[in-house]
Amino acid sequence: MKKNMYYAVYDISDDKTRTHTIQALKDIGFIRIQKSVFCGSLSSQQKKDLIEALKRITGENESVYLILACQKCFGKVIIIGHGFDKEYVANDLESMVL
Repeated sequence: MKKNMYYAVYDISDDKTRTHTIQALKDIGFIRIQKSVFCGSLSSQQKKDLIEALKRITGENESVYLILACQKCFGKVIIIGHGFDKEYVANDLESMVL
């Protein structure tokens, strides 16, 4: 099953809505890379499901951007300062449960 990398970026003022949005992103496997930025990979069906969930959660008063980042482009991300583990986010490394 083909999966694509996505960034999810949000600007949500309501605490409850923001909490539900964060949980929806985590539930689908995204990881937080900045305070209001998550990253993860989605199949086509997962993308559709996430979009529908976020529409229900946020309504029309809040903003969530789901930005496609192809594997080739994702590998060219420039990180300045303390960054995140690009290999882990891109599923290049197996996650390990301790």
